Amino acid sequence: MHFPISRSLERFTVAAALALLFSLAFASRGFAQTAVELKVAAPELEERPEEEWINSKPLKLADLRGQVVVLHFWTFGCINCIHNQPHYKSWHKKYSKKGLTVIGVHTPETEGERDIEAVRKSAEEKGLEYPIVMDKDAATWKTWGTQWWPCTYLIDKQGVVRYRWDGELNWKNTKGEAMLRKRIEALLAEPGPKPDKSKKTAKKTENSPVPTESAEKKAD
Repeated sequence: MHFPISRSLERFTVAAALALLFSLAFASRGFAQTAVELKVAAPELEERPEEEWINSKPLKLADLRGQVVVLHFWTFGCINCIHNQPHYKSWHKKYSKKGLTVIGVHTPETEGERDIEAVRKSAEEKGLEYPIVMDKDAATWKTWGTQWWPCTYLIDKQGVVRYRWDGELNWKNTKGEAMLRKRIEALLAEPGPKPDKSKKTAKKTENSPVPTESAEKKAD
């Protein structure tokens, strides 16, 4: 997996730093991947100007209530991220007309990955047609408490994060793509938010990081 070892802890919130320490301990046990089940309101994306979006005008998660959202963190120089891209493309092609929105948050690790034109070129070469937003200062990364590249979240129609997958989806034949695809289909089958109650589906503090392992339940 592509661990952000080169990032210093001061670039993380306290919660994210604790999450990183846990993730390193977890990785030392062999990185046993699975879909992590969650139930927490999704932190909003950091606001970015239109020129920092690719394939889309600026989006807000709050405006996507009623849609299932796949939010994935990546950087174009990460081989594990590259291996996940065919799965994101497939989901976008198969489910975008059925209520799924895929959003790629490009959080760079190296200086070269901060160039949005390089990101545009990479997205075009790889055939990525879904919305991508630049996260040059890692603000969204830190808000979400993300631990490594790649990382994939599934958000339901109520704006609640339901599942997280750390790392490459099919790492060592774990069949993560099939697992998350099954969960995407289940989320698409759920009802949308009720009128006038869409903002009351989950309690949270403003832009709280997504909980780490200590507060999570593993999904089969």
